[in-house]
Amino acid sequence: MNADRYAALFLSESREHLTEIDDALLALERDGVWAEPTSTQVHLAAVFRGVHTIKGMAASMGYAAVAQLAHTLESRCEPLRRGEEALGGDVLALLFDGTELLRDAVDAVPTGRLAPTAEMQAFVQRSGVALTEAVPEAMVEAVPVRDEEAATMPLAPPSPKLEGTRMREVPRTVRLDARRLDTLLDLVGELVITRERLLRAIEHAEHPDRAVLRAASDSARLIATLQDEVLQARMLPVAQVFDRFPRLVRDIARNLGKDVHFTMEGREIELDRSLLDAIGDPILHLLRNALDHGVEDADTRRASGKAERSTLTLRAIRDRAAVIIQVQDDGRGIDREGVLHRAKALGLVEPEVTSLSDAELWSVIAHPGLSTATTITSVSGRGVGMDVVNTRVRALGGQTELETRTGEGTVWTMRLPLTLAIMRALLVQVGGDTFAIPAAHVREVLEFHGASRRTGALTITVRDETVPLVALQQRFEDDPLAPMAAYADGVRHVAIVEVAGRRTALLVDALLSQQDIVVKPMDAVRGARPWFSGATVLGDGSPALVVDVRSVA
Repeated sequence: MNADRYAALFLSESREHLTEIDDALLALERDGVWAEPTSTQVHLAAVFRGVHTIKGMAASMGYAAVAQLAHTLESRCEPLRRGEEALGGDVLALLFDGTELLRDAVDAVPTGRLAPTAEMQAFVQRSGVALTEAVPEAMVEAVPVRDEEAATMPLAPPSPKLEGTRMREVPRTVRLDARRLDTLLDLVGELVITRERLLRAIEHAEHPDRAVLRAASDSARLIATLQDEVLQARMLPVAQVFDRFPRLVRDIARNLGKDVHFTMEGREIELDRSLLDAIGDPILHLLRNALDHGVEDADTRRASGKAERSTLTLRAIRDRAAVIIQVQDDGRGIDREGVLHRAKALGLVEPEVTSLSDAELWSVIAHPGLSTATTITSVSGRGVGMDVVNTRVRALGGQTELETRTGEGTVWTMRLPLTLAIMRALLVQVGGDTFAIPAAHVREVLEFHGASRRTGALTITVRDETVPLVALQQRFEDDPLAPMAAYADGVRHVAIVEVAGRRTALLVDALLSQQDIVVKPMDAVRGARPWFSGATVLGDGSPALVVDVRSVA
């Protein structure tokens, strides 16, 4: 058998099983002595089933280290699942260590390291299971399952069942190289641009043929349907990223000597695959920061009147055309004085500054090299984590916010677009240039008939509601004091946009059209104003910047 042909499939399936094993071990550790015997057996069966499946796949592929480690874990689980041995803390710690080594062995397969390492051999000696040079054929045979475990074991996909005269279809899935989806999306993006060019050309034709009009209309409809299907095919639940963190949080918390209850919310929220691949590192840095700097140890929490066990939450929230990712802890909050002192020492703020708002605090913390940690550890202290978060999120066309209260905790918020690929946009003209405003934020467009000033800010009245006014040309030119008289001549329009429940009127020179655009990420120059989240190419070949509504509003 050509093992290279199936290596990617082995890695994918093994990592899925390792995630399930981690979930089961975490459940066993979380429930402890209070767990029902039936629940404990279900989780032990899940661990046994996972390592047995990995062992069989590895043995058939010739991956000795993976197969032997899986065999060791399987043998160690056998007396536990049969009830012949009690599950104690030492045994559970051994299973955690073995799973981590098994993950390392699986990840090492692409590098060609297939033989057991000294650390793996030491683990086998700790477990009391003899390590063999080769995995015998008997190791990959089916393991008998007791009747009481049958309900917890995975079943083969059921055959279609007849219900009356109708046959119920069983959902089918197929594993696909992600690069094929990327290529398909690029082609659909080119089709969208070509569609706009075709429609524009027909619109400007003096006497377009009716057959051509009908064919163009049908093509536009089919391209729109194809676009929706391709985008939907790329959407994956954030659980695929979130599920890797419970084990990581558990290990870091134990290393730091802290008792942490980790929860996840919104695992079913979907994101484009390209974004899903990119948000792992920012979330990792935020979790590590919360565990090291935010969460207190049990003694400190008890002294301050808090529960000894802290709570750390990772959540996803859908907000129109965006997804909000939050990391929240109930720890001590960020030491504003300490950050301010450190920022002054590095020359990041003026000496006369006495306090920092949440926005200013985030701007300082995100600066590379800034850290309030007194020592460098394996968790933090080098001052690069928050810079990584800021850089990655900005490159994805998103934003990061910080809210912290002393003694109560901190909430880190990342706001990301659902997809970086294609979106509906309102094209406007500002200062002779074309810009795209995401249509998901646009509530309505109106003619501009003048503004008033209240407490120094420009506002307009829309159906008895006072709405702040932002002149985009002034904002882009970074000249908020420019006189509004420059906008008195000619007809102007405002786009009423809404972000986080707050409405703002964006003043533009002209409304051009509404169309689908192919968004390309734009990594802005450090220090530049964050007015734009990306760029696009219009149907006539001209470029346009995508306005970051949250920044300008």
